[in-house]
Amino acid sequence: MTDQAPLLPVTVTCNTDVRFIDLIQVVGGELLKHMSFTQDDVERIWLSIQEGITNAMRHGNKLDSAKSVSVCFVPGPEKIEIHITDQGGGIDLESIPDPNLPENILKPSGRGVFLMKQVMDSVRMFSTAEGNTLVLVKQRV
Repeated sequence: MTDQAPLLPVTVTCNTDVRFIDLIQVVGGELLKHMSFTQDDVERIWLSIQEGITNAMRHGNKLDSAKSVSVCFVPGPEKIEIHITDQGGGIDLESIPDPNLPENILKPSGRGVFLMKQVMDSVRMFSTAEGNTLVLVKQRV
C-alpha cells in the first residue's frame, strides 16, 4: 500500500471579470470533492468563495479589468483555506454593519460577509502593499 502524497495548493489568477468566477468554481469544487467534503458542504463553501471573489472584483478592484484577482486553495489534512487576493484598498470586516439589524434589513447589500461568517469556521482579512487578502477556513468534519 502506498501513501498518498499531500495535496498541493492550487492558485487561479485572472483579470477582474465576473465571467471568470465559473472557471474558479470548477477548480475549487473539484478540489473540495477530492478532499471528501460532502456535496452540501461544497455548495455552502462555494457560496462563501463566490461572495469573496465577487467582493474582491467589485469592491476591491472596482471592476477594473486591468487589475487581477488571485484565488489560492490551500488544502490541509483536516481543513481547506481559501485565500482571495485583490489589488484594492481593503476594508475592516468588523466595520461592516450587521444586516440583521432593523435599520439594515431593507438595504440591498451587506449580507456577503455575514454569509461567509455563517458558513466558514474563520473569516479574516489582511492587507499588504500589493493588495488585500481574504482568508476563508473550513474544517472538514
